Amino acid sequence: MKLICTIFFLTSLLAISQENDFSDDVAIYLDRSHSLDQYGYAYDELLKMLEKQYPKSEQNGEAWKYLGTNKEKALSDMKALLIPVYMSTFSHEEIKEMILFYEGDTGRQLVTDRSKMTEVQIAELNSFYQSDLGKKIISRLETLTQEIGVVSEGWSRDLYETAMSLLKN
Repeated sequence: MKLICTIFFLTSLLAISQENDFSDDVAIYLDRSHSLDQYGYAYDELLKMLEKQYPKSEQNGEAWKYLGTNKEKALSDMKALLIPVYMSTFSHEEIKEMILFYEGDTGRQLVTDRSKMTEVQIAELNSFYQSDLGKKIISRLETLTQEIGVVSEGWSRDLYETAMSLLKN
């Protein structure tokens, strides 16, 4: 009986470790592909909009201090929401392949300034999208966009509600 329990325990640890590796790799992919940049921009724009409605004052100074220092946590929360979406859409091996693409010259140039891609980089990008993984990305784009939209909407709503509750008090 002890042997069975030990085997079960070790198997469970291995499965958890592999899932953690997968989610860690999705987080790396999100960083390399700059997928969270738009959320950082949205956070900044929300604060600009709210500052017009609720200018910084002595009464709301702590709320503004919190909002000013909360951006990284908010982005981390968004990343945590996106990870399961990508894990349900792509395999671990596919995510690793996507990381490699974004770590290469073409991937880095794509996220930096697509308009400055060289002919060689454009050819490499086209080749990537003609691969099995590229075709899968294209075929799943609509569904992936919808799923990301759902979590983005929830994140944005929660962020707005939190900011409003802090600033109104």
